[in-house]
Amino acid sequence: VNIDINGNGFERTIPNGFGSLSKLGSLRMNSNNFEGELPPELFASSRLHTLDCSGNNLNGSLPDELYAATTLRKLDLSSNNFTGALSTKIGDLNLLIELKLQSNQFEGAIPGEMGLLSVVTSLDVSFNLLDGNMPEQVCGLRESPSSKLLELVSDCDGTEPRVTCDCCTSCTAGY
Repeated sequence: VNIDINGNGFERTIPNGFGSLSKLGSLRMNSNNFEGELPPELFASSRLHTLDCSGNNLNGSLPDELYAATTLRKLDLSSNNFTGALSTKIGDLNLLIELKLQSNQFEGAIPGEMGLLSVVTSLDVSFNLLDGNMPEQVCGLRESPSSKLLELVSDCDGTEPRVTCDCCTSCTAGY
């Protein structure tokens, strides 16, 4: 089951009912006005491969249930108001091809476990409050001859960059 409700101006919180769809494979609800936190039930389907919630007003930290959705291949949570640290459990999503987390309020260090995303082709953590060094494990994805990581973006530009990254393909000045 693939559901595409992008750009419809939907408001309020994301309905918990999506979690009861056991055959849900793709859920695209970008460019609406959803608010509140991601419901943990959203990740109940063992077939969920694509989730795009970009361009909404979602907030809070990411639920632990997200990291059990190990069938995810594309995850776009960009342009929301998510907060908190990125969990080290992010490395459990090792089938991810695309991970878009830009334009949120994530803070703290970028977890080295992102280096476990061995098939990722695009990883964007720019325009957040993340700081420190891009982990060697993540840079290793770019430097490996078998690497598929074509795009790595962080806040590593500007007069006082928040992130130090020698392996990024693009650097932004961030917020």
